[in-house]
Amino acid sequence: MAFLLSSVYDGYVKYLIDNAGRGTSEVTRHACLIDLCLVVDERVLHLPLLQSIWTVPIITLVYLFFVLNVGPKLMANRKPLEIRPLIITYNLAQVAANLVAFTLGLKYLRDYNFSFVCQPVQQIENQQSRAELRLAYAYFLLKILDLADTVFFVLRKKQAHVSFLHVYHHAIMAVAASLIMRYLPGGHCFILGLLNTFVHTVMYFYFFLTIYRPQLTRGASWKRYITVLQMAQFSYLVFHFLRPIVLGIDCGYPRGMMWFAGIQNVFMLMLFSDFYRRTYLRNPVKTRAQ
Repeated sequence: MAFLLSSVYDGYVKYLIDNAGRGTSEVTRHACLIDLCLVVDERVLHLPLLQSIWTVPIITLVYLFFVLNVGPKLMANRKPLEIRPLIITYNLAQVAANLVAFTLGLKYLRDYNFSFVCQPVQQIENQQSRAELRLAYAYFLLKILDLADTVFFVLRKKQAHVSFLHVYHHAIMAVAASLIMRYLPGGHCFILGLLNTFVHTVMYFYFFLTIYRPQLTRGASWKRYITVLQMAQFSYLVFHFLRPIVLGIDCGYPRGMMWFAGIQNVFMLMLFSDFYRRTYLRNPVKTRAQ
């Protein structure tokens, strides 16, 4: 562990030193955050929701305002909306869309060269870059669609489900997906989308069962493994994004993005681990009764 932390720290310091000499004229041509400077990928600027950098952040702010403020107040003196058919359809659509995206992602890995150690974005116009861009955009749209989860909770007066973990995860994924799509559509982040679509296929099928056949999920001991699957996803992604830093490998994929993604997945792993501990370890009897 000490070696890992030392390698990560040394890699970060080296990256700062290597980029300290960048001229002002170079920086002004890029969108920069601390030591991460990126160029907008012009291939995405014609796509819906990506023409402006502000579109998705504004959508996310409206989402937060509704699920945390306006929505609960609106539903305070109203009965929960009866939207069971809508939610069943929504969950099945999510299962189908995520499964298709995951399958196409596997096909991409089969058809094209991909480095799990460090993979640059395919920016040369060819069949591989077009396939990568299509998959990245599909994943981005799925992250926008995910925001509907919380809206349904509010309309059904399930405000207890609108936790910090739930809201933060949905909001940060929508904004991060839009920024990655504008600047780095694909590359080393491809595996994040691949794993996430698989996890969401399982997760939304479970959500479908809770509505369509609630007797199959009520008190089921196996549902904890969905959270275990999510934690396994975050654990691998921490390894995936920090490995090039530890090994000192540079394939052209921005180190700043690897730092952000690695640390973000550490944070998500901590949040989901805490949820697992509180839900399944602290009150196991109560959990089985639900």
